[in-house]
Amino acid sequence: MSSLRASCEAVLRGNDRGDYTVPAPKLYPHQWAWDSAFAAIGWAYLDAARAWRELATLMASQWDDGRIPHITFHVQSEAYFPGPDFWGTERSSSITQPPIWATCARRVLEITDTPPTELKSLVQKIEASHVFFAEQRDPKGYHAVAVVHPWESGLDNCPAWDAPLERVDVSDPPDFERRDKEVTGDASVRPTDEQYLRYACLVKAIAGDGFGPGPFAVYDPFMTSVLARAEDDLAWLANRVGAKTIAKGASKRATSLRGGLQEHLWSDDHDRFLYVDAKTDERIDNDVIGNYAPLFCGIDGERGEKLRAGLRDRYNTRYPFPSTAPSDPEFEPRRYWRGPTWVNVNWMLLDALPRVSDGVIALVEKGGCREYYHPETGEGLGAEDFTWTAALALDLLAKKETS
Repeated sequence: MSSLRASCEAVLRGNDRGDYTVPAPKLYPHQWAWDSAFAAIGWAYLDAARAWRELATLMASQWDDGRIPHITFHVQSEAYFPGPDFWGTERSSSITQPPIWATCARRVLEITDTPPTELKSLVQKIEASHVFFAEQRDPKGYHAVAVVHPWESGLDNCPAWDAPLERVDVSDPPDFERRDKEVTGDASVRPTDEQYLRYACLVKAIAGDGFGPGPFAVYDPFMTSVLARAEDDLAWLANRVGAKTIAKGASKRATSLRGGLQEHLWSDDHDRFLYVDAKTDERIDNDVIGNYAPLFCGIDGERGEKLRAGLRDRYNTRYPFPSTAPSDPEFEPRRYWRGPTWVNVNWMLLDALPRVSDGVIALVEKGGCREYYHPETGEGLGAEDFTWTAALALDLLAKKETS
């Protein structure tokens, strides 16, 4: 365990850029929103001030409408595409990402027990980022989150996006180039060119909509669950700094989000939550890990048991839990979010399924701090020296030692 801990610490330090941490220097050389929030948890074990600085830098990129952009370009680089010019902005992307920052801030405070002087300001910015989702990511008033781009979900090429993406207009695509395949040297582990074409067309459409939602909207149980849990954690943080009004609002929104999940995204026919295309009302029945994310926000009782049973029965790979069920026809165990195991999603399921911890630690020991892994062989895939894998492995190791 000590060698694994040392390796994880080395990855964090190697990816440190002073005020933020890059996910992986070669493939992702900028600041990604949820990657950065997870990185703060790892920094909490090394340097409390550095952990809070990570979160402060993340929130400093906030737009006036509250959104936290999914990429912030602190430095210009030709090594990564798409850059700010493609997004039509000055220094960030125009979409957001799963709002995990309140949850990570709470975890940092639990680890360090040293709230920074700027915690109240951080809480206010987190609140604004949460309100953004209610105001701009709920087109049908479901009290749930509809993503406007697959990249916004964090689960970029998840099979749940396939049918809605087919309806994206690609008749006038922007010029673009792919550098991700060059860096990895293996196109089989990345999204396809056809998917990337549609991603690029959506970026263009969002810019053409004045950075509004654009033509794509899919209600997402994963994003909704992350936000519901984040609202709980925001309330906890707000109470720590005496911001009672913020705490009350966050708790109210958390209740509404759980209600929206239960009313609009649950399927009795499938015994799990589903993605719903807000443009067509189509319920998407791919069996993907996001269907089970409501376990992360405390959905329990009979439905919680059905979710656990589904994971046990249909995600029963050697290493926990793949991003798509092996029984799903779109399962690809080496291709990004269509089958590999990701450490961050399994970390989210830890409270509901504690046995996940040992499997994830074993996976990182076997494959190193990789971006994702083959769920049966443990082969490390994607980027090397991946930040959130290192950061969350440190957290899992610490929890294991105190359990």
